[in-house]
Amino acid sequence: MTRNLLIAAGVMLAALAPVAVQSAGQGSRSPQDVLADRCAYCHEAGDWGTRVLARRVPDGEAELLKRSSLPAAYTAAVVRRGIGAMPQFTPTELTDEEIAALADWLDPAKR
Repeated sequence: MTRNLLIAAGVMLAALAPVAVQSAGQGSRSPQDVLADRCAYCHEAGDWGTRVLARRVPDGEAELLKRSSLPAAYTAAVVRRGIGAMPQFTPTELTDEEIAALADWLDPAKR
């Protein structure tokens, strides 16, 4: 019985190893890649997130890259914690470094 449990545990660990390696390697993605991979499906022109933002921000600034005021600290907090219908992104989905790089890249004051 104990031997079977050890074998099962070993199989599970072996199956999860590629996920851990993949998550660890995420830090090398550029802000542009993160935007394309994780944000664009809601935040490109005409998509749901952009339509929602259009009701809350100045005219013509609903697309993230067209915002005149998007402080990096605000972006980082929203991405990590979520807001409204936008889900949070966990550290296994986006690393702190990826979020910081994305937030800095989107901040008009830092462009």
